[in-house]
Amino acid sequence: MDYKQYFIKNKINNIESFFKYTRDGFKYGWMDQNNNFHKGVNSGKTYCLQRPDELIKNRIGICWDMTELCRCWFSLMTQFKYETYYIFYDDNMGCPSHSILVFYNNDSVFWFEPMFNNENFYYSGIHKYSNIYNLLNDVKRVFIKNAILKEAVPKKYDDSKIYLYKYSKPQYHINGYEMRNHIDNSIIMLSVK
Repeated sequence: MDYKQYFIKNKINNIESFFKYTRDGFKYGWMDQNNNFHKGVNSGKTYCLQRPDELIKNRIGICWDMTELCRCWFSLMTQFKYETYYIFYDDNMGCPSHSILVFYNNDSVFWFEPMFNNENFYYSGIHKYSNIYNLLNDVKRVFIKNAILKEAVPKKYDDSKIYLYKYSKPQYHINGYEMRNHIDNSIIMLSVK
């Protein structure tokens, strides 16, 4: 797929139009290695990270898939510096998590968040911050609030079990364990409190 031509043809050529496209055009779910779609928490063993063109075609994915679509769009359609981050709560079970893309413009940094948009918890938007540490602290706050509402994290959670990484582009079609391995070998952001 010629991604840039697709974006131009579909008038997804500025941040606002891309945000609307990602917020409104996709459902939450995950693809397994046999191209079957599922709702709910993904399986680390059978999950399959979609390429952006697969996500565009299938219209269903999790934050890992969406972050890769965002990486694709920002790399082709903007001149902004961007980074991807992954936050998780290590409970030695399902490890609730979320991945995001952030971008820099002038003296500000922005959290591009199309996914926190359900009726129980809404924080979808393009959120502006003065620096990356304020942004990441807000990511942590929002992630924990959402995870507590979903009962994925206890109300009296252990702050030492929250991890935040900056990660590079992963290979497509890897499973959840391989994705976590990719992230575990990335840059941990220990200074976020």
